[in-house]
Amino acid sequence: MRNLFLLLLLLISSQESFSQNEIIAEEDIPVLDIIIDSLETEYQNSPRSNIESLPQGTGDYFEVKTNKPEEFILALTNKVELDSLLKNFPNLQIDRDLLVLKNRVEYSNGEQKLQIKSFQIKNNSEHRITIDYTDSLSRENIKFYYTSYTNKKLNSTNIRGFKIKEHFSKVILPEKYADWVSYTDFLVLPNQNLFFNTDSNHNSLYNRQENIIDSLVNYYAVKTNKPKRSKDQEFISFQKSLNDWEKKRSFFADSLFNEDSKFKELLNLSLEYAENEEKSNGELEFFTAELISKEKALKLMRFNQHVGSCSFDNGPIIQQKRMASLAAQIPNWGVFIKSFLNVMNDQVSRVANSNIASNARKTYIEELSKLNLNIPKLLLGSNLRIDNENQQHYFSDGSKIGKAFSALDEKNQAFFEQTISELIQDEHVDAFNKLHFYNTLKHYQYFIKDTIKKNEIEQRITKLEEYMPPVLQSRFKNPNKELKDLLREEINELEKFEILDTSIGNIYSYSYGGDCWMAEIRDKEKNSKIIYDLTMPIEDSITPLENFLLRKESLTNRIKEHDFINKLFSTNSENQLYLKFTGDRSFSNFRNRVLKEMPKKLQKLNYNNAISFYISYPNRKYVRYILLENSNVIMLSIPKDFKIPGYDFEELLTETEENFFSKSYKSFKIFDENGEMLN
Repeated sequence: MRNLFLLLLLLISSQESFSQNEIIAEEDIPVLDIIIDSLETEYQNSPRSNIESLPQGTGDYFEVKTNKPEEFILALTNKVELDSLLKNFPNLQIDRDLLVLKNRVEYSNGEQKLQIKSFQIKNNSEHRITIDYTDSLSRENIKFYYTSYTNKKLNSTNIRGFKIKEHFSKVILPEKYADWVSYTDFLVLPNQNLFFNTDSNHNSLYNRQENIIDSLVNYYAVKTNKPKRSKDQEFISFQKSLNDWEKKRSFFADSLFNEDSKFKELLNLSLEYAENEEKSNGELEFFTAELISKEKALKLMRFNQHVGSCSFDNGPIIQQKRMASLAAQIPNWGVFIKSFLNVMNDQVSRVANSNIASNARKTYIEELSKLNLNIPKLLLGSNLRIDNENQQHYFSDGSKIGKAFSALDEKNQAFFEQTISELIQDEHVDAFNKLHFYNTLKHYQYFIKDTIKKNEIEQRITKLEEYMPPVLQSRFKNPNKELKDLLREEINELEKFEILDTSIGNIYSYSYGGDCWMAEIRDKEKNSKIIYDLTMPIEDSITPLENFLLRKESLTNRIKEHDFINKLFSTNSENQLYLKFTGDRSFSNFRNRVLKEMPKKLQKLNYNNAISFYISYPNRKYVRYILLENSNVIMLSIPKDFKIPGYDFEELLTETEENFFSKSYKSFKIFDENGEMLN
């Protein structure tokens, strides 16, 4: 899997390197600066209006799966206390005392939704529901917001929602921060839409018929000998040859336009077709910009929003880089600044997105810094979260703002750090913006390369937690509050352990699939290296910690008293042993996912009372094992070149599985208590 990610990240970087390297040409800067000067003069001479925070309050999140949904919803309607429902609905999850945000969202098709959400802090989950918006939902006396989904096959209804304790309210932000918003709104024109007919563009991925533009593209490819990838050619090698061909595009296009009448005819027919049908593609836009009109080319781009097929698809980013570059040349400030910020924020349209892909992309903030802009004010103004009923303010992504500031000079970085510290300590700033800028600072720290500075910022971040309002501070001080609330009847037993990590959610693994609570805990005794890795189902009821406690001593003793396991464990002082426990047992073969990979002879062994565990080794390597009741140990997958006392990698290896991206190594060797290999 790691090799897969590396290859996909290499794909992103190669796509970016093979696209245009620069967005803003030096010769375009003077004209853009004149526009900026005019807009800033307008901003300075304009009156300031009040800027309000998003509506926020406090409340409890609840979630239940039941075949009695009417009874539960009736209780909500009657404003029954959630705790009183635990007896009749023993799988009811309650996450208490949350900061809750209410936000009305309007989509491009005019549809309006209401989002109610809370936020992840440490190991405490975020929660979110989205419901159809109606004016009645704006009333202040609503105590419950919820949504439900019924699985008819299972005859089960999932109900999720929030009980509001402190009703939603807004605060007027201090003038200092409101000024950031005003600056951003003057520079990033609120009514500037980049694309026309955005609703239809998503269908273009699947419903497309060939037209005259395809004939133009195919003719150009043939006449210029566009490279084709052979079966044996490596991807990067092919991309290099394609890049070499791309570098000559301007020369090829100009030559064909002047000397090839068929190409010229196809180009004119394609442009006429594109303008009439409001359809286009990247090649036609390039030819039009180079040979006919930059203004017409930009208009074509705005009819042709690229939609990425996956999170690693760089096509939409490349398109908006070209839009920004072309708009800078014309110049069209409104399109330029919005498309540039979209590139910086990776704020484009894709079928799917992932943080891994997004974090690998550049912000290009160094280029924007060439212009005579107040960069800190623009970035901070787009990062501030405000009530935006008219849906016109431009919002940046907090992680990208952090990454952008990490690429600026020391003066801007120092200003950024100090400004966020002041904002979090300002009693007039709302709780959500404090949390949002806290997270932005964490992203900034992540992208800082200097180790010493990274550690200094981490200490600063920790200190800022003390200034958070009580509704947030309770979770900073108690990173496992959500789980402790869930297991409140067993809190005394839980706190006898050192809690390393917790989460509550829906998983699918080799040991379990479904809703569950998870925890990594260990005894508080000094130098304890056995970590208990618990996965506890939330089905008809919440599996109690007691299930594990009843079996803990016997499971631990079997591990500690096993000579071979102690040898495996003691090969390095950094090794740690994770003892798995799922529901009411250690070894769990969910949907036969463990045994089906084994040789048939091993599948027939007795796995009753088996112990599932793994040992983590330095350099992020780990090996899974199964301890059978007869004291034999089965070694499962192993990392490359792994060895143990008495046996090298080749002796431990049974089979190698290879796919396009990676290799995995299976051992399936059985050892007795003395470490003798039995197969």
